[in-house]
Order: sequence, then structure tokens, then C-alpha cells
Amino acid sequence: MIKKIFSNKGQLSLEFAILLAAAVAVASIASFYYLKHVKSSSTTAENSNTEITTTADNNVMKQVDGIKEVTTHGK
Repeated sequence: MIKKIFSNKGQLSLEFAILLAAAVAVASIASFYYLKHVKSSSTTAENSNTEITTTADNNVMKQVDGIKEVTTHGK
């Protein structure tokens, strides 16, 4: 039986080539979706960072305006 499997070397080589091609295709598809997810994650992180920075800047400016009001009017 083992002799029968190895006697047909061309067929065995073709099967390995098809298996290798399928593995490469699956890896390519997986890497595409991985990179797509990483790109969308970085965009989301950038938007969140911008919102947080804007909110912090607005809060600081409110505090500065409050301090100006107290020092100029003495309230």
C-alpha cells in the first residue's frame, strides 16, 4: 500500500502544490482582514484622542476664564 502511494509521484506533488496554494490563499485573506481591522482601529483611536484633547482644552480654558473673572472682579 505504501508503495502504491509513493509510486504516483506526480499526483502526490500536485496534491502538495494545491495544499500549499490553499494555505497561501488563506494566509493572504487573513492578513487582508487583519490589516483592515488595524487601520480602522487606528482611525478610531485617533478620533477618540482628538475628542479627549478638545474636551481637556475646553475645560482648562473654562478654569482659566474663571480665574480671570475672580482676579479682575474680586468675586
